[in-house]
Amino acid sequence: MKKIIYLIGLIFTVACFSSCQEELENWYSETKSYDGRFVVATTCDEYSSDDTSIADGLELMFYNSAANIADEIWLDTEVAGYHIQGKFKITGDISSFKGNETVENIASDSYLIDTDYGLAPFTSDYANYFRVPTAAGQLNDGVQLYTRITFLEGKIIPDAATSIGGNTADSVYVKTIMHQDFMKFESYQTPKDEWEDQAVPEFAWRVKSGSNTPATAADWDEHWTLAGYRYTGMPEDR
Repeated sequence: MKKIIYLIGLIFTVACFSSCQEELENWYSETKSYDGRFVVATTCDEYSSDDTSIADGLELMFYNSAANIADEIWLDTEVAGYHIQGKFKITGDISSFKGNETVENIASDSYLIDTDYGLAPFTSDYANYFRVPTAAGQLNDGVQLYTRITFLEGKIIPDAATSIGGNTADSVYVKTIMHQDFMKFESYQTPKDEWEDQAVPEFAWRVKSGSNTPATAADWDEHWTLAGYRYTGMPEDR
């Protein structure tokens, strides 16, 4: 993400995904024409420096829900180094399907915290940049990344793509919008046995439960396109 200016760069943790078979909630799938594992390039309309290519080998998976109905699918993928996973109602068929809702990204677990130098990842690697709380109950601003997903449209075209290894495969094309939330961090007193000086209390930051407020301004949205081919299983296709 480049809408937020950092003093320090983000460390992206590449999410590890299970196999398609492990992810399927129901073995007899009503969404079998969509289901599968795809290799995709990802492009962001707003921040091209976060784009990836087919050679990066990022994956997108579609699979059925526990309800196992034909118009409901899970999307599971990654953008800008963050795991994206949401369940959508869709209309149409594989040649052209659309969503009609914004849903929760159940994999959203990354945060930025406000510091004197700008927003920084809320990880131990950047703890030295955090403001030092002096009591319990103090508040600090933050952002939760990619909390919600809008599925715009998608296409899966049989035998319309050539894989990176030169094999014929189904093509895939998906357009989404990723949304962020503003939220708060709160300070709390750490356990006494962790204090450097047992006579001097120490405090740290944690996510304040229930503090999220959706960022509704359009300039916080990110429009992502994912395009590629169905995984072939051939070694030359990774």
